[in-house]
Amino acid sequence: MSTTAGPKPRILVAEDEPELLEIISFFIESEFNAEVVIAEDGEKAKAILEKDSNFQIVVSDYNMPKLTGGGLLLYVRKAHPNIKFILVSAVNPKSVQEFKISSPDAIVEKPQFNDPLKDAIQKFLTTKEETIESEDYIRVAISQLARLGTVNYALYAKLSENKFLKVLHENEFFGTEELSRFHAKKINYLYIDRENGKSLFKILLDKYLQNFQNTNFTPVDLITTCDEISTAIHDMAAGFGFSEELETITKIGVDMALKTISSDPNLRALLENVNIASGNYLAIHSSRLPYLANHIAKMMGWDSDSTAYKMALASLLHDSTLHNPIHAKYENESDLVNASAELSKKDYDDFVGHTKRSAELVVQFKGIPPDVDVIISQHHERCDGTGFPNKLNHVRIAPLSCVFIIAHELLCFYEKTKDQFKIEDFIALRQNDYSAGYFKKILIELALFKLE
Repeated sequence: MSTTAGPKPRILVAEDEPELLEIISFFIESEFNAEVVIAEDGEKAKAILEKDSNFQIVVSDYNMPKLTGGGLLLYVRKAHPNIKFILVSAVNPKSVQEFKISSPDAIVEKPQFNDPLKDAIQKFLTTKEETIESEDYIRVAISQLARLGTVNYALYAKLSENKFLKVLHENEFFGTEELSRFHAKKINYLYIDRENGKSLFKILLDKYLQNFQNTNFTPVDLITTCDEISTAIHDMAAGFGFSEELETITKIGVDMALKTISSDPNLRALLENVNIASGNYLAIHSSRLPYLANHIAKMMGWDSDSTAYKMALASLLHDSTLHNPIHAKYENESDLVNASAELSKKDYDDFVGHTKRSAELVVQFKGIPPDVDVIISQHHERCDGTGFPNKLNHVRIAPLSCVFIIAHELLCFYEKTKDQFKIEDFIALRQNDYSAGYFKKILIELALFKLE
């Protein structure tokens, strides 16, 4: 008899023939130190899982009344993707429509099922979650998966720094229901094998290119598309660094941002859905920054097309190489240290080094103004020289970088205050910090700032 350490594993058996149900249940109990729960058909098995999902394996027949094994499989994949599904049936799986959508984890043919079933259960009870180095997997926002519908590749949830668990199988459908389910679990990113990730992002790029041909964008369409493109930019940059695909999608994002700016949007309406607690905060923060930066640049009399382009490109890429998107909400090193109870050196180095990495990324793009990398590399510097990475003061920080820094801080301030936002409060908070050079001049102009 096989045994397992720790709590007994739980196995749900669904079979409509009473004798077979008893035989299979007895066989599993005799071979494994497991708790077996039985269901006389697929519908009853589903009802059990809806009340109690603490099972490691479902063993199911196919031909059952009310709900077939195929229907039960699709339910398990959608509602409880961590549970392994073993089909025990005489049915040819190639003839079953449900199995074209999602395949069982193991298939055992009747009637001689004893040894194959034992081997399958043994495999799933003794196999630990796949553990790999995080560099082998790259993140993808679940909002991007919903855009694809059917996902051709397996996707994984990140359990810890070096541990990933498969939660989405190859060729499974991912729609709004699946998006809501993962959001409810506070899962905003899944992870994919690096090589498969390249193919997935190429598919996404094709969809964005098709969408970009649409010339009838409403203001809401423009903003929504900018958010989605910003999400893809960050995932691609963090996962692969520079690529032609990244350059293409970034330039689409810049064009969309410039179209939105030219439509003279209401700033308050643009900023209202920027949520610091949102799982998509990084992308939305980056896609809103161009409008605020350009608004301030106009107040300074710097309202050329070239400036608008620089601000849009810098906004979309300034945090693009952050490997942990949560860190985008921190303005300086002390914010990061104070907010992280168990901050690793890797996380700290990632945050402090992202300005340099993102600047090095943008210089690989073709035909861009030479000072965009300067704006990005300086966006965490401060007027008094207390910023990072180079401790530059107001004398050494470029004028457009000053605009970008203040726009960045103003956006972060708005994100924290929202309905209580007053420009006077921001000026009072920063007037000692912005007491020289262009910082002081911009702060004076901000007294006339209005969110409209």
